[in-house]
Amino acid sequence: MSYTHLLLLLFFAPFNYANQPITAVSGSLTTQEQTAVTHAALILYNQEHTFSTNTDSKGNFSFSNIPYGVYVLDVQYNNHDYNFTVEVSKTKKNFEFVLNIKKEVELEHLLLHANWKKKALENSGFAVQVLDTKGIANQSIQTNELLDRSAAVRIRQNGGLGSAISYNINGMSGNAIRVFIDGVPIRNFGESYSLNSIPPGLIDRIEIFKGVVPTYLSDDALGGAINVILKKKMVNSLSASYSFGSFNTHQSNFNASFRNPVNGFTIRANGFQNYSDNNYKVWGDKVYIINEDYELERIKAKRFHDKYAASGGQFAFGVTDVSWADQLMLEGIVSAVRRDNQTGATMEIVYGNRHSKQNTANFNLHYKKSNLIFEGLDLSVHLSQSKLNRQTIDTIPYIYNWLGNRSDLNKDGAWDSWGNGAEGSRRTTEKTFDNIRLAKSVLSYSIDDNNQLVFSHLYNTLRRDLEDQQLPLNEQLLLDTRHSDKNILGLSYQNFAFQSKWTTTLFVKKYFQNVRLKDRYRDRGGALTVLDIDKTTDKYGYGLATAYKILPKFNILFSVENAVRLPDGNELFGNISENIDTSFQLNPEQSLNFNLGLNAGTLSWKNHEFDVVFSIFKRNTKDMIRQAVSSMQQETFKFENLDRVTSQGADFEFKYNYNRRLFIAANASKFDARFDTEFDANGARYIYYRNRIRNAPYLTSNVNAKYIFKDLIQKNTQLIAYYNYNYVHEFYRDWESLGGVNKAVVPAQNIHDFGCAYTFPNSKFTISVDAKNILDAQSFDHWALQKPGRSFFVKFNVNFI
Repeated sequence: MSYTHLLLLLFFAPFNYANQPITAVSGSLTTQEQTAVTHAALILYNQEHTFSTNTDSKGNFSFSNIPYGVYVLDVQYNNHDYNFTVEVSKTKKNFEFVLNIKKEVELEHLLLHANWKKKALENSGFAVQVLDTKGIANQSIQTNELLDRSAAVRIRQNGGLGSAISYNINGMSGNAIRVFIDGVPIRNFGESYSLNSIPPGLIDRIEIFKGVVPTYLSDDALGGAINVILKKKMVNSLSASYSFGSFNTHQSNFNASFRNPVNGFTIRANGFQNYSDNNYKVWGDKVYIINEDYELERIKAKRFHDKYAASGGQFAFGVTDVSWADQLMLEGIVSAVRRDNQTGATMEIVYGNRHSKQNTANFNLHYKKSNLIFEGLDLSVHLSQSKLNRQTIDTIPYIYNWLGNRSDLNKDGAWDSWGNGAEGSRRTTEKTFDNIRLAKSVLSYSIDDNNQLVFSHLYNTLRRDLEDQQLPLNEQLLLDTRHSDKNILGLSYQNFAFQSKWTTTLFVKKYFQNVRLKDRYRDRGGALTVLDIDKTTDKYGYGLATAYKILPKFNILFSVENAVRLPDGNELFGNISENIDTSFQLNPEQSLNFNLGLNAGTLSWKNHEFDVVFSIFKRNTKDMIRQAVSSMQQETFKFENLDRVTSQGADFEFKYNYNRRLFIAANASKFDARFDTEFDANGARYIYYRNRIRNAPYLTSNVNAKYIFKDLIQKNTQLIAYYNYNYVHEFYRDWESLGGVNKAVVPAQNIHDFGCAYTFPNSKFTISVDAKNILDAQSFDHWALQKPGRSFFVKFNVNFI
């Protein structure tokens, strides 16, 4: 399948160029006060060519080998964009430009009000929120923290830096929410290369689809999707950042890019390093020791075996913005991670030696071309090959307490040990070897200004081999390769009617999966046998998204989708490093999703601007795939299908800014997801019928504010002060019908964060200071796993070029 994509790519790439007169272009940039604009980034472009350079210390610039024609000159200076129209000819090749601040502010407002990419997407009929990352690149904030502050989005994390993360959008969670980088599934890059590995400064915007997902993402997203769009404007750049803070946390990254304006040759490189001891304090019912009097004593303890270290790098080269390709890039990504394990799936059992490690090598080919063969035909192709090696080591059986000491309860001088020879469910040195291939293509054709067709295809294979020398030899011989093959096809039609007041998208999707494996299995009598599985899924999905502009700045949006989500590798095959057991018999989950919303575009009055978004939703889900724990003491978990689940709710977001200096945003989300199957297969009534889904928050809200101070201490400087408040209402750990008056509850959480970032003249250097969870409130997630308390961080950003 991947070879077909490659042949298509090569077939459509022409290699002949037309000769055009060329010349050198030069000029200067000054401010209204006749001050030279130094070290500004300049991009000169039109539909056929793109060139980049920088002004020197005197504000002068030059381009070489520029074909005659009309261009746009985009100037990026002091966190603002300025645009000029330039005509290059035999007599017009020297220019002088003056940056007018007032005109720039007017331009910025025009951009906000125009139906540019962000607004066009938000007004497309899909329930989508677009996050602009401007202003956060210099903060000590990770991409997942930014998402967690968004309406209807909840980031669920098992602990501190590097712990397992899942995403919850309007009550749908886990792998029902797909994550993409430029439309490519992030799971393809390996677990150590996550959203937190991407510096916010490299991100242009983040698209959050709630419920219904467009065809061009080409994946089996059931409850929503997060698509991170990286910056595309190519300028020669070199930047780096480093942050340090609480829990011996250190994070650093660099980013470099180069483009030859003559032939389009492009190089991109970046790297990251993350480390933390994660030795934050925890306390509560499950954090205790047995004291000298053999009494249970609850304590405040530091996590002592939770170190995390990850590093990685990315290198890409190829051509961009040439006549035969918008992009043709070869890319390699390598990453590695080592993680200590402090607990199992709950905080009942404390580990002192168990750890895991993994490394990933990923190779990609990206091709993109607009107006392929003829105008209106666009093609993008992504081919990928990944190898992921993972090992979990658990061979020391000593019992530890929350003080980090080995246990000797009977005082016999011998350390207490677990009877199974390990801290986890069994003694293991298991290695897994994943071989992942992915081929994705999107072909779109704009029939005219009002009609467009889009065809998409995703082919994804996973081959997993295992070995574990701690297993008995007869069980080792039964270990076999696991296979999972997915094919997802999509076709959509989009129409703009009544002078683009009414937008409608119709789509259909085809899902296919084949899972094959043989595995060891012990029957009820303890006899070892072979489990042979060959399971095929073949399903269709379809949907509609429409939006109508009732007033110039008011849009009503409606979307519906009959969606399908196929089980993933870890859900089916398990992952011992994350305490996940196998669930070979999982069925795909299906959901009928409805969304209805009102989007009030930017409303302006003098120096005030307002944005309001409100939406309601309903989900009818069958065979929902959920994480399950059978008891509080069990240190592993598996995934299960819940027969029928219905959920409904609403989310609201309000944004305000005054004079582009003071920014305030508030959002709230309420969803009610309930188990809606009354009887089991034998006719017995479920005791938790109509209960809320266990271990899931259902009411969240965020408030954040920031103020920008200009020219503080020095001219051309900027100080941003910001604050964020996050609230999560209490929720039950288990089904609310189970247990008596002392049911296990994850308590309400109130988290306050403060910070400030100061940027020096010319935007070359920024320092930021952040205080997170300043009141040191308890913060929990899956099965009451406690997250970090009060912490402080300092971050340095340097833009060398």
